[in-house]
Amino acid sequence: MITTTTGASAAEPPDGIVWDHTYTAPGVKVYVEEHGDIISVCDTSKNGYAAWVLVTDRVGVQFQITARNGVGSCETTQADDGLLHDLYEGDRIDLHLDGDGDEPGGAYEAFVNDH
Repeated sequence: MITTTTGASAAEPPDGIVWDHTYTAPGVKVYVEEHGDIISVCDTSKNGYAAWVLVTDRVGVQFQITARNGVGSCETTQADDGLLHDLYEGDRIDLHLDGDGDEPGGAYEAFVNDH
């Protein structure tokens, strides 16, 4: 698993990647690069809550990525991390993201992993 920490602001994409998708909710920002199945979650608020994203595919494969080191920290996974993180091509991928402790609230987003 790759762990990255951004500088002054988690609003800047980690690793210098041009991301296919970017999603935000209070206290969290999630970046998705379909090629390589790279997903990064960043904490964007100094609110005492960890930022996280729950990733689910159509067959029920599910994993959570959590940025636990406070505002400006990010946590990243990719297909190379193992089978669990290797998302099926052509599948709809659902994301439940939260960064303000509003469980079970937060935001729900989805994308089709088509490249």
